[in-house]
Amino acid sequence: MQKILFSKLGAILVLMAVFLFAFTFIRAMVYERQASQRQVLTEIANGNVGAQSLFGPLLVVPVTETVICTDKEGNDKPCERSTALVLSPQKSRWDNRLTVSDSAFRRGIYRAITWDNALTVEGSFLMDSRRFPLEANQQAHWDKAQLRFYLSDLRGVKSQPVLAMGGQRLAFAFPDDEGSNRLGTGFTALSVPAEWLQSGREMPFRLDVGLTGMGRVQVIPAGGEMEVSMQADWPHPSFYGASLPDKTIRQDGFSARWQNAYLTSRNNQLLNACFNRLDGDACNNLQAVLNPEAAGQVANAELLPELKGGFAVSFIQPVNVYHMTERALKYALLFLVITFGAFFLFEVLKDLRIHPMQYGLVGGALAVFYLLLLSFSEHAGFRMAYGLSSAACIGLITYYVSHVLQSLARALGFSVVLAGMYGTLFVILQSEDYTLMLGSVLVFLLLAAVMMLTRRVDWYALGQKGG
Repeated sequence: MQKILFSKLGAILVLMAVFLFAFTFIRAMVYERQASQRQVLTEIANGNVGAQSLFGPLLVVPVTETVICTDKEGNDKPCERSTALVLSPQKSRWDNRLTVSDSAFRRGIYRAITWDNALTVEGSFLMDSRRFPLEANQQAHWDKAQLRFYLSDLRGVKSQPVLAMGGQRLAFAFPDDEGSNRLGTGFTALSVPAEWLQSGREMPFRLDVGLTGMGRVQVIPAGGEMEVSMQADWPHPSFYGASLPDKTIRQDGFSARWQNAYLTSRNNQLLNACFNRLDGDACNNLQAVLNPEAAGQVANAELLPELKGGFAVSFIQPVNVYHMTERALKYALLFLVITFGAFFLFEVLKDLRIHPMQYGLVGGALAVFYLLLLSFSEHAGFRMAYGLSSAACIGLITYYVSHVLQSLARALGFSVVLAGMYGTLFVILQSEDYTLMLGSVLVFLLLAAVMMLTRRVDWYALGQKGG
């Protein structure tokens, strides 16, 4: 009778709703494990060294400005305030040579990706007074000038940076204390005296420094003509930032080259705009440009997020097991529909009776697949975990349905369908750019197969027989 048929369909729908809740629980477990990984990596970075952002080198010249101030009695009198002239290189070329590893820091099952960078920066400063005109009430103190190089994590300096400029080789000085040359954005300035830079000509320089960091590295462009090149032995980079590079990715690593005149010029304009607004609380030195706390209420504090945009690359694992497992879970409902639909077709075409409990046990095996995939992939890698998990679930379901369907041949046919589904899902997961297209084709083919198999079924007669 039709009532029995609808009762069976209702029971199947209830089971699917139950398993949807189970899949939600598994997805929450994936997110929890992913959060644990991020926490562990953060703890490793806090205890060792974190990601690095690099900025400079900049020539910082203290400037004294004489202005009219009002004292407590309301009298106007001359007073001095300090600001700074900030000069960026006329041209520069950054050569980054990185060695990347995921074996230096490990805690439990989690491994941090670290890098060592042999960095060379070559360029020149154009010491032309027309580029930095001073007002009559301003005086530059060249005898106190400094050349500064900024980085976000001082612990990542492996060797003392050395500057070759003006026929001299000078070592950069480290901050005397935690607050010295410290910027609120996390930047720390390494400085070297530059009082001898009072020439009116172009001054070439070369900076050599060994750096280390974890996860990613970013160069913030500023100056005139700036080119950043990078070579690394890690074949899985993820490029981001305000500009993307020309790149070549090989099996043994990658090479990349950034050059964006607009971005470099824009950052210069933002810096100059900040330093030219010398009106009391306006940012009057480099710390105020990069320090939101010091900038406080200044009108151009909003320049900070734009200034920090640069050239960046993140070193990632070739396969993010949590991301892949979460993507696989998106197809869990489709797998459930296909499996229950195949059972229902056996009932219809072979006149079998399959109890809802048997539907539920097979659905449970499908759900356990994702738990096995998550747990195995954390230790054995995603591909091996996927193969082991799918083989285990296909074997278990095949053995079980050989009794449910009362035929080994039918069970083998059912296992072929399962193997095809898992194989197709693996291809979809590996082909991220074609995920939607492959998934759509799979659904179309399955629908076509169901329509072909049931094209001669008399559903009214089926209802009268009781399904």
